[in-house]
Amino acid sequence: MNQSQELKVFEVSCRVLGTVHSIITNLPTKKLLINQIIAIVFNAVLIVPTILLNGVAVVTILKCNQLKSKPCYFIILLQSVNDLAVGVLGLPSFIYFLSTGIGAASNCIIATLAWRSTLIPMAISVFTLLVMTMERYIAILHPYAYVTQMTKRRLLIFVCTSVAIGFTASVLSFAFNRFLKMYVLAQISIVFIFIGFAYTRIFLIIRKLKRSEARPQVAFSAENMTRKKLFLQEIKQAKSCFIVVLTLILSYLPTAIFIPFSLNVDNNKIQYLANKTWSVSFGLCNSSFNSIVFFWTKTLLRKEIFKLLKGIF
Repeated sequence: MNQSQELKVFEVSCRVLGTVHSIITNLPTKKLLINQIIAIVFNAVLIVPTILLNGVAVVTILKCNQLKSKPCYFIILLQSVNDLAVGVLGLPSFIYFLSTGIGAASNCIIATLAWRSTLIPMAISVFTLLVMTMERYIAILHPYAYVTQMTKRRLLIFVCTSVAIGFTASVLSFAFNRFLKMYVLAQISIVFIFIGFAYTRIFLIIRKLKRSEARPQVAFSAENMTRKKLFLQEIKQAKSCFIVVLTLILSYLPTAIFIPFSLNVDNNKIQYLANKTWSVSFGLCNSSFNSIVFFWTKTLLRKEIFKLLKGIF
């Protein structure tokens, strides 16, 4: 019996919004079954740090008025809320989807919905980090516009728009099977291109600043010294945001590489399933990495978290 015949025995199909979807309810090889069980355990363990780390960050920022008042920390709050949603909704949904492969669940419609529920918070996370990059870009390259244009209300609108886009794309993917893959690929590509452009410009500004510091200094007024100090603080914030973005790129790189090769899976569905399992798992790790990077790079946030934990324990 060849591979396609084996898969037909273990597949269950269902119709959602007029389109046929299928899930594998029993993996045909022992090697793939072990791979699936390891992935389930890995993602189950990942739930704990994702919820705890992001939960602490959310509570800390909400309790500290100084953190809430700054746009950069407000974006961190939005990102942490979404990453918390990954732990509460995304990871359990993905575990349920993976469990269909070992025969623990066989409802095709629920499994299909669980798969989409996994991808929605991941897509929002990418958009939120895009907004974070935009906020740093405007703060450094257009500081005067930053004061008037970069308000918490506008940042919230940007993130809410990303939620609407991600939800709409997920719904459309029910009717068009390939739409979701093409959408995710386009989203990741656009985000990576903009992030590369933004941080290249920021890097050039930093290099220009260092060159000016190496030249003979002239007398600066107190106002100019204050502006320079604030500008250096914005650059420091940009460096920490760049580390967060770098972890995003590393986490989503397997997905970005995998998607173009997954548009035609008829020839090797088994290999496709194994690759999809781990590419998404690495992407979900980003929600824990974000909170760790925020903790170690944001001095004020770290101090407030220590105060919160000290008050609790």
